[in-house]
Amino acid sequence: MTKMKHIKGIVPVLITPLLEDGSIDVKGLTRLVEFLLSKKIGGLFVLGTGGEDHNLTFEKRLEVAKIVAEVNKGRVPTIVGAGFYAVEDIMGFIKETSGLEIDSYHVMPYHPILSLNRLEWLYNYIADNSVKPIWLYSSIKWSSVLPPEFAAKLKKHPNIAGIKTSTRSNPELAQFVMLKDDNFQIITAVAKQTYACFANGSEAHTTSLGSCMPEILIKIYDLTMDGKRDEALREQQRLNSFYGSLKKEPGKDNCFNIAEEKYILSLRSICKECVSSYYRELMDEEKETVKSSLIKYQFIPLNEIK
Repeated sequence: MTKMKHIKGIVPVLITPLLEDGSIDVKGLTRLVEFLLSKKIGGLFVLGTGGEDHNLTFEKRLEVAKIVAEVNKGRVPTIVGAGFYAVEDIMGFIKETSGLEIDSYHVMPYHPILSLNRLEWLYNYIADNSVKPIWLYSSIKWSSVLPPEFAAKLKKHPNIAGIKTSTRSNPELAQFVMLKDDNFQIITAVAKQTYACFANGSEAHTTSLGSCMPEILIKIYDLTMDGKRDEALREQQRLNSFYGSLKKEPGKDNCFNIAEEKYILSLRSICKECVSSYYRELMDEEKETVKSSLIKYQFIPLNEIK
């Protein structure tokens, strides 16, 4: 077992570029990782929900992990998703990727109605049998919500590195932050909560928006860390206004903004707009709304908005 590197700052949830036939866009994924490594990011959160992990086969996820490890070459800490319904697939994926230059695995409990007792067994089992550290992963949209007291019990395991949580409760966030120490880290989530999480003691924050617009998130982080909280809050409010200007239908259809984020990546000439399985791409009117909002708020260079 190895100790997890300490992570600070913006940790993009790595979007998974795809081709029209649903296969992994190798060139696009390579460009995306290199693009993010050119920014001041704190790490990479690979094969999370923003990476459409639910819709990717075992083989496609394995391909993504190999490409990211090869391109990153250990330059920033990398946490790779190993969540599957079958425990055998979880352990099989960990075995297949254990030799790659990645730092740890995050595992979301895909069974949202399992008791916390069984989830405790699951995480202990995975941590006992993994050669790399394991992260707990709690999402209010996608899985069983793991409360602070659950994390407090699991943090005692020497091979559990921390928890990624997307809690929107400030009191609960404070409880999570109190759990962090040299051996257990906390990563928060959701782009609209970036400033609030850093202001309340989080040291690392994830969002899939970090894949296509890392600059504004890094700016909010830097301003907060520099004690310029009023400026950081204003930038967060501008970002939230940007979200509010977008059409609501794609987010409702896809459960989150993956189509918008991939469209922004296509404007930045990084990858195609293609989304996976159940999700849909943006319609022309929706694309024009994204473009006009990007021009208004200028979160990416104007020359990239064709």
